[in-house]
Amino acid sequence: MLEQYFGTKSMTNEQFIVDSILEHTMIDEEELYLLKHMLTNLCEGTYEDIESIRDKILSIRNDSNHVFEHIEEQIIQANFDFQKQYDFLRIFQRMESISSEIIRCANYLAIFTRLKGKLPAFCSEDLHALINLNLEAHEYFKKSLMIYEKNKQDVFSLIHKVISINHSINTIYFNSIETIYRLANDSFLKLGDMRSIENIFSSLVNMGNTVEAASTSLEWLLIT
Repeated sequence: MLEQYFGTKSMTNEQFIVDSILEHTMIDEEELYLLKHMLTNLCEGTYEDIESIRDKILSIRNDSNHVFEHIEEQIIQANFDFQKQYDFLRIFQRMESISSEIIRCANYLAIFTRLKGKLPAFCSEDLHALINLNLEAHEYFKKSLMIYEKNKQDVFSLIHKVISINHSINTIYFNSIETIYRLANDSFLKLGDMRSIENIFSSLVNMGNTVEAASTSLEWLLIT
């Protein structure tokens, strides 16, 4: 599977590192779409495939771990000054956080289905909105990497779009969490269901925060 993303490259230069990081985003993107599939199944009440989709995400992550480790090694070994090495490593580490958050969210979804939890009606719309906004922000981040060497001014514009989208993600999150807590206080949600739903929403907002953090790290690279 990974052959579609990774070829053999012998040169270690700035464009090579950017291309390697871009390949990382493509794998994350595949995982995000699988996560969206999980959320759609959850909202539709069809839990049968959720565990198997989670297993696909874990399999992709496990298969690609050695490649991600190589990216870090290549950055360290590249002939860059210290600041540029630091900036690239910061982007890489924050991208790793995106991957970790995708898996964390998939695990929370699996736990909720194992508990046979009941999802409040309003959650479906908000969960769809959150995953779609995360996909949109991640797409802008990917595009910023694609044009990094060609049009750096437009990279700033794409990064600002990511920041704006993440503001919307946080707004939806806080409104949703308030409603969840009110339902729990009024005894319309079981404690286990409430905590499980809270974790799903928290993971989705953390995902948006990590995409923004990775994007703004690219901004630091541009201005140094």
